[in-house]
Amino acid sequence: MRLHRFGVTAAVLGTVALVPLTAHADEGSGAIRYINTVTLSDDLSFGGFTVGGLSGIDYDTAKNSYVAISDNRGEEGPVRAYTLNLPIRADGTLGEPQFDQLIPLRDADGNPYRASTSDTESIRWLPNHKGFLYTSEGEASVGRPGFLREANLDGSYVRDVPVPAAFTPTLDADDALISGIRDNLGFESMDLSRGSSSIVAMSENALVQDGPAATTDAESRARLVQIHRNNGTDLAEYLYPVDRVSPGGVAMATGVAEILSLDDNRYLTLERGLVPGKGFTARVYETSTADADAVTGVTAAPANAEPMQKTLLFDFASVGVDPQCVEGMSWGPTLPDGSRSLVLVSDNNFGLAGKTAFHLLSVPADL
Repeated sequence: MRLHRFGVTAAVLGTVALVPLTAHADEGSGAIRYINTVTLSDDLSFGGFTVGGLSGIDYDTAKNSYVAISDNRGEEGPVRAYTLNLPIRADGTLGEPQFDQLIPLRDADGNPYRASTSDTESIRWLPNHKGFLYTSEGEASVGRPGFLREANLDGSYVRDVPVPAAFTPTLDADDALISGIRDNLGFESMDLSRGSSSIVAMSENALVQDGPAATTDAESRARLVQIHRNNGTDLAEYLYPVDRVSPGGVAMATGVAEILSLDDNRYLTLERGLVPGKGFTARVYETSTADADAVTGVTAAPANAEPMQKTLLFDFASVGVDPQCVEGMSWGPTLPDGSRSLVLVSDNNFGLAGKTAFHLLSVPADL
């Protein structure tokens, strides 16, 4: 999410406060427990560039290493990812992050990305630490599609994973967007299946042809897609109900920020919002495709298609913690009490709004 794209400035954002989201979902189960937050200094630099814009994170259990990606579009140094360590202290709390490596990402021609040609958002390790998969939202306003891209450990290009045509932004003769992902509401979220054979990704809000973006009066039907990682087959597509915009909130900042696989049809989703003058909101849901209608290969989803069901598991407002502009979410190591750790990272928008913060949550091992 790039705040400057829709006119949000630090002055407009104002003093941060916790604002409950308006949601139409089951009440929170209390299954997820907040542990602590570590916030980075605004002027922290690594590898010669300011650390900022962190919008995706993932953990490699075998290597005990994280990878994080910045949504810098080449305007704040190179388009890049980082490897880092997030230590868990003996008392089960999160320690100070330790950055290990800056990885400049390269385009399909093997060159550093030119400014404003990518909007990298989510990142996942590939099996056996052989590289990583990352997304770009693209830029729908000029017809530039988002992508799912594999890279080597040094950031060099490997290949693009095919994306169903319904997600491709299409402009009419007057350059109005008539189908595909909305501008700045594309592939913010992505994960590999538990066996790593498929990829799941979701638009942040509805595709243009599937319905309107979220408003204060109505939810939005984001589209989830499952793609075979090796051959690019479109395995399945479903609709997901994105929360309404909070009263006074920014519609273009409301949406699905990340997704994590629980099993073949259950996921955790992270929804994030923004209310200028008050601050950011963030909730974690459990959702399932089990009772949803498939819209696989359908250009425009039927209005009566049954969406995925979701249950609220955690709301930062419920514990009085400022989530900042939280955008990345990953499993972490097992905690001392046997629960699973869930790590979230926030995008500081390079000083425009918010802080870079790492949040540690505890999730029951049997979820």
